[in-house]
Amino acid sequence: MRISLLVALLVAAPLGAVSAQAMIPVVAVRAGSQLGPEVALGSYAEVRRGDWHTGYTKWLPVPLYVVNGRFYRRHVRGARPVVVYWYQNEYFLPPQQNAWLGWDKRYDYRRQPLVEDWARVRVKNAQ
Repeated sequence: MRISLLVALLVAAPLGAVSAQAMIPVVAVRAGSQLGPEVALGSYAEVRRGDWHTGYTKWLPVPLYVVNGRFYRRHVRGARPVVVYWYQNEYFLPPQQNAWLGWDKRYDYRRQPLVEDWARVRVKNAQ
């Protein structure tokens, strides 16, 4: 009886370890599914978007959420909100001119991009 119990434990122990390891990717998939797909984000360029003094009224300010340096549409705990613009199915950072600050009354300037957000977008767009 003792031997059969010992054999059963020896057989079951590795199976338990395998199932625990198999669950690790499932957790990562769940976090990814909560976030949804990563958003491709560009920066404002007058050549592409037009003069911001008149064109900004066509742009829609929307929040995106930064998680580990990547932008997503959905909020999860620990994500930092950043307001960007959406126009013609593209997301882009606001203009960087000083005159733009306070120009668009719809924009939440408390949640404007940080320096590291601008740097990430520049690096991604250069690749």
